[in-house]
Amino acid sequence: MRFHLIQNQVITVGHLVPYKKQILFEYTPEFIKTGLALSPFYLPNKSGVFIEKERVFAGLYGLFNDSLPDGWGLLLMDRAFRQLGIKTITPLERLSYLGERTMGALTYHPAQFQQSDKLSALQLSVLAEKAQQVLTGTKIFPALQLLGGSSGGARPKVIVGLNEVNQVISGFDELPKGYEHYLVKFSQSQDFEEAGAIEYVYSLMATQAGIDLPKTRLIPVENNQRYFAIKRFDREGNQRIHTQTLGGLIHADHRIPSCDYDTYLQVTQVLTKQQLAIKQAFRRMLFNIIAHNRDDHVKNFSFRFDKQAQWQLAPAYDLMPTIGMAGEHAMSINGEGKHPQLKDLKVLAKKYNVCHLTEIIEQVKDAISQWSNLAKQYDIQPHIIHEIQKNYLCHVL
Repeated sequence: MRFHLIQNQVITVGHLVPYKKQILFEYTPEFIKTGLALSPFYLPNKSGVFIEKERVFAGLYGLFNDSLPDGWGLLLMDRAFRQLGIKTITPLERLSYLGERTMGALTYHPAQFQQSDKLSALQLSVLAEKAQQVLTGTKIFPALQLLGGSSGGARPKVIVGLNEVNQVISGFDELPKGYEHYLVKFSQSQDFEEAGAIEYVYSLMATQAGIDLPKTRLIPVENNQRYFAIKRFDREGNQRIHTQTLGGLIHADHRIPSCDYDTYLQVTQVLTKQQLAIKQAFRRMLFNIIAHNRDDHVKNFSFRFDKQAQWQLAPAYDLMPTIGMAGEHAMSINGEGKHPQLKDLKVLAKKYNVCHLTEIIEQVKDAISQWSNLAKQYDIQPHIIHEIQKNYLCHVL
C-alpha cells in the first residue's frame, strides 16, 4: 500500500496480510519516520502489528475501508468479479481490484484484475444510459467499471475530467491542462425527478448559508437531461489529497444510525483544533436540519489533510432533501432525530462555544428560503418545487 505525499512523492505505508480469517496490518519503518497520522484514533503511527478485532468493516480498519465503494461502486465491482467467475470476494481482493483507481491518497499494490484505462471520447448521456441498464439488469460495461468502480453512495456516478465546456475524459489519470477532476451523478428510479437540478440548487443554497462546498455544475445534455457535477476535494490539480470519512475515522458503520452530531463536532474539535472549523461543522448540521437532508450519515462528512498535513474539514457534499430512515436524521441532534428543537441546538452550541446562534440560524434559514426562486430560475418543474417546499422545507426550527 502506498501513500501519495503532498510533495508529489510516493511512500510505502505498510502491508496488509490475511491470517487465520483476520487481516494484519503493519506500518513500514520508512513511513513511521514521517510522523504522519493517517487515522489517529484507530491506527496511530507506531511500530507493531495491528489487528482490527471489532470487525465493523469485515476486519479492515476504517482507513482502508474508506478506499472501498458502497452502493453503486460496489455493484459494479461485484458484477466485474462475477464475470471473472469469482463468487467469494475478500476485502483485500477488493482493494487489489481498485489498485491505483482509488479516491484519496492511498493506492494498493500489487493491483490485480486490472483493465485497460484507455477509453475513447466519453459522452455523459451514453454513460447515463448504460448506468440504467446496469441498474435494471445484469450487464456490465468497461467504461462504467473504470469510471465508477471506486465511488460511494447509491446513485450511479462516474469519475471524470471536465473542462470549461463540459467535455469529458477519463478522470483517474493525470489530467491535461484545462481539465479538472469531477464526479458526475446520474439518476435512479428512487430519486426525485430532476435530481441533478435539485442537488445543484441545494449546493447554491448551502453556499449562501456560509457552507464550504467544492465547485458544482449543472450539465445539460441531449434529451433535456441535466446532470449534477461536483469537483473532487481529494484532488488539487493532479495531486492526491489524503481524505477520510467520519465513519472511517471513528469506526462507525453508516448503515446503522449510531452516531450523534455531538460526535461530529467533537471529532472536528480534536482533529482540527480550530474554532472556525467547529462553527462550520455546526452550520452544516443546521443546514441539514432546516433543508431536510436526513441522509446525514457518517460517510457524508469527511476530513482531509492540508498542504502541511494538518487535518481540516473537507468541503460539504451530498446535500439533498431526503426523508431519512423512519423519518429521522441518520445522526441525531442532542439525542433527537426526528424534530430537533432550538433547545437541542443550544446544548451543543454551549458545549462547543458556538456564539451568535440566532444569527447563524437566520442566515441558514434565509439561504434555504431561496429554494423556490432558485428552482424556478433553473427550470425545475413546478410540481417538484411545490412538493419539496411543502413536504421538506415547511418544518423548520
